[in-house]
Amino acid sequence: MPKLYSEDLRSRVAEAVAAGNTVRAVALQYHVSPAFVCRMHALWRETGAVHGKSFGGYKRSRLEPYEAAIKEQLANHPSMTLKELQSWLEDEQSLSVSISAIDKFIRHKLGYRYKKNGGRQ
Repeated sequence: MPKLYSEDLRSRVAEAVAAGNTVRAVALQYHVSPAFVCRMHALWRETGAVHGKSFGGYKRSRLEPYEAAIKEQLANHPSMTLKELQSWLEDEQSLSVSISAIDKFIRHKLGYRYKKNGGRQ
């Protein structure tokens, strides 16, 4: 996974271009890409700072607002498949999500687990 450049490097790059050096010369000097140098200089001109954007973090599921409805549906129809749940969400809730997103939400957020069926083995 890539790492963010330090604030110190970002500010030195922006200041070097502002001092009159060319973008390519600054890129060679600091071992970064010319595109990075252009972005840092533009950011420094526009905002006066070169802070990096947030990196990583938790992304909420699109299904979280529908948690209560999904719980109720699964309680009323305990043998419902993921495909059937996907169709129900699309028809009743006007929400289009993948089966894998539904599976992940049900397992992680609602605590459902796969049930082994000894009779079919």
